[in-house]
Amino acid sequence: MKLTRSRALLLSAVAIAAGVGLAACRTAESPEVEVEIRSIGLDQASRSPVVVLQDKEKRVGLPIWIGPAEAQSIAMQMEGIDPPRPLTHDLMKLALEQAGVEFERVVIQDLKDSTYYARIYLHSGRKAMELDSRPSDAIALALRFHKPIFVTRTLLQRDLAIDLRQAGLSAGAWTRAGITMQDLTAELAEYFGLPAGRGVLVSDVNEAARTELKRGDIILEIDGVDVDGVAGLQAKVEALADGARADLAIRRGTEQIHVDWGAE
Repeated sequence: MKLTRSRALLLSAVAIAAGVGLAACRTAESPEVEVEIRSIGLDQASRSPVVVLQDKEKRVGLPIWIGPAEAQSIAMQMEGIDPPRPLTHDLMKLALEQAGVEFERVVIQDLKDSTYYARIYLHSGRKAMELDSRPSDAIALALRFHKPIFVTRTLLQRDLAIDLRQAGLSAGAWTRAGITMQDLTAELAEYFGLPAGRGVLVSDVNEAARTELKRGDIILEIDGVDVDGVAGLQAKVEALADGARADLAIRRGTEQIHVDWGAE
């Protein structure tokens, strides 16, 4: 999807201030930087979905505007929601698996005439393959295959890249015991029919983390009290006595379950 100048300046849906300048990325070890999804929401000006990628150090972000269908596909995968019928990306994953094709990684590598270009790297037997792709499709597939997403370093040094430290976007995200949580924006809650003004999204869970929480879970309550953001959840967890346990009400897919979580 093409970006317009006005969209590049209106990033209110993801709490990005207009006019944030060039983000610095000084490490020169590799031409590619591994990234993760920071957030997905709606640009309030255009009502178009936008996904924000960030490097592992959470220093620089890259917003990419995508289509509604692709946004839904990405968000449903992040939230662990199984659609009643397979979406296009689910069918693509199934087809590749049954054909014996290994999905390796994706690279968002170029920006031409306000359009981002990505490549999908595959492997079949002894043959390596590359496919031209829209970034949204590449991201949706990488999530399904649990494979890494990369952005070329030059893209993270262009005007559309965001210095997350200067933009003050570190607030709204919290990592504890290998679990990364982030605020659930009102726009995303409305867009996907989630409870308005409630919830914290579990955006990542380290493989070594000892927890029943899963990536895509939405924490709605802690010990029966509504959770309305990361700051509130953090305060409640840190107020627990050493060794105490908390009951978390979780939305996982279309179900609501309870998870016992320790304060250690």
